[in-house]
Amino acid sequence: MRRTAGCLLLGLFVSGQVVAQTVLVHPGVLVTNNQLNYVRDHIGQEPWKSALALVLSNGNAKYTNLDYVPHPRETVDCGSSSNPDNGCHEETDDATAAYTQALLWRYTRNKKYATNAVDILNAWANTLKGGHTNENAPLQAAWAAELFTRAAEIVKYYDPGGGPDGGNYWSQDDKDKVAKMFKDQYLPSIEQMFDTQSKYACYNGNWHASGIEAMLNIAVFNRNTTLFDDAVAKWRGLVPAYIYLKSDGPLPRRTPWCPRNDTQIVKQWFVPSDWIDGLSQETCRDEGHVAYGFAAIINAAETARIQGVDLYGAEAERITKAMEFHARFQNGGSPPALSCGTPPQDVVINHGMIGTLEIGYNHYAIRQGMSLPETQKFLEQTRPTSGEFHYRWETLTHGLTGNADAKQGRKKHSHQVKKEQ
Repeated sequence: MRRTAGCLLLGLFVSGQVVAQTVLVHPGVLVTNNQLNYVRDHIGQEPWKSALALVLSNGNAKYTNLDYVPHPRETVDCGSSSNPDNGCHEETDDATAAYTQALLWRYTRNKKYATNAVDILNAWANTLKGGHTNENAPLQAAWAAELFTRAAEIVKYYDPGGGPDGGNYWSQDDKDKVAKMFKDQYLPSIEQMFDTQSKYACYNGNWHASGIEAMLNIAVFNRNTTLFDDAVAKWRGLVPAYIYLKSDGPLPRRTPWCPRNDTQIVKQWFVPSDWIDGLSQETCRDEGHVAYGFAAIINAAETARIQGVDLYGAEAERITKAMEFHARFQNGGSPPALSCGTPPQDVVINHGMIGTLEIGYNHYAIRQGMSLPETQKFLEQTRPTSGEFHYRWETLTHGLTGNADAKQGRKKHSHQVKKEQ
């Protein structure tokens, strides 16, 4: 990874935890300059060629339109399941479009994508004054912030040495307005989830996972190392309480913000018939919500890794067992015997995990060389995918990229990189 003065994350140990000190790497939310440049330089090869084609397909035209018009709201009012929906879908669509067009700028060198991303961010920064309200306010704020911050990092930290031709498309005044928006219009709603007195404190863990990723992203963009450390600490508190290992004991751990007795824990985990390594708090709910949680947990670990904090390593066993456990359900083989609820029912897969696990697989299997056969099979069957809400275009950004962001090359795999014919 290219390191310049003022862009190096230093680490120190405080009570055994690696935390941020002084400055942060930029762009450093989910992707780096070297990683973006690597994919751009190999965009005619697989899996990135097909992934880019998917992004640019008619089905995703609402995010990639070169004449994109943002839809900002003064207040985003989102009830449960987005009912009422007063700006909910407009906001997530705009956030997705901003991130998508920021990526397309870097991959295609078309500067119109950059100006579109900037226009979307500016429109919201100049309009959103009432924050997020109603039942889904914290989750809505987190989903939008996860994506808006990625777009903002990519466009703000333009790399003239390896990026597209042109200049800086974003004024400092507008950058400051966006940073203020993240702080004032998003962060307060997100932080409600971690207030022990809040009704949100014991909601399903995918909420908290997205909240943590959003906080981490905002911390990087706003250069707030205190917030970064807080998000890292919350990640460490969530993951062992969201993914179970038998070594935890007869029942899962609790998060610091949601104390639960044994009966409440079993109910919160939707009454699994067995406690199995890799089981998620939402496995017995449905696989789709597990995907929301896993994607945010892994995304946060990827951003932390860029910043020099190894969350991946801290929970490698827990995360990889969870990936393999749930991929087995997706692959249609013989998943672990598990029933859920009273009376017992099968695990609900529905749309399932499609759209995610690519970033986790890239780290553990490609970078680290771990064997993850179920996850590999799942990705080979589903790659490339669009994703939804806060997880988007994972094949395009991270599919088999390995250590591209560190310019260290990648281990060769039989399923990797087919040259364009």
